[in-house]
Amino acid sequence: MKISAEMHKLLVERTLDGFSVIELRDEYVFLNASNIDSDEARKKVYRQILRFLKQGWLRSEGRGRQKRYFQTDSFKALNVEKKVGSVDVEMSSKHDYSLLVNECNQYKGELEIVLGEIEEYQSLNVRFPELEPKLTTLLDEAKERSAYLLGKVTGLTKVLKMLYEGKQSC
Repeated sequence: MKISAEMHKLLVERTLDGFSVIELRDEYVFLNASNIDSDEARKKVYRQILRFLKQGWLRSEGRGRQKRYFQTDSFKALNVEKKVGSVDVEMSSKHDYSLLVNECNQYKGELEIVLGEIEEYQSLNVRFPELEPKLTTLLDEAKERSAYLLGKVTGLTKVLKMLYEGKQSC
């Protein structure tokens, strides 16, 4: 049987078992070095899970967000191969860098909040010029936080990109 390179990497090589959709999505995003939207990744992973359930290769336990998927004996007994032409991403089994992906996503979220805060201070400055002396301090602090968070996001993005550069072959 042939399955996608990503699912082969996740389920066969990394032997993921007892996972949730979100956990598999995070691992999938990690495999693709964050070059994919997490919502699109979730949809793609879920379609694969449904296909594997239909084939009898996975079974599920629980409901809703608590639902977990387990490899069946029939899947473990299969001689599965990666589809030809798929992307092969080499993963180090010694290190789990998905934590870095999660941190990067967290910093991106915080950065978006701070950028909204900056926009609001600027809007208030225009609408209420008399508040400018008081808002200047808040605006400067928010700009410093945004620079700090942008540095974190940039650093993590470069590290994740470096981890996967040269490890991908088509």
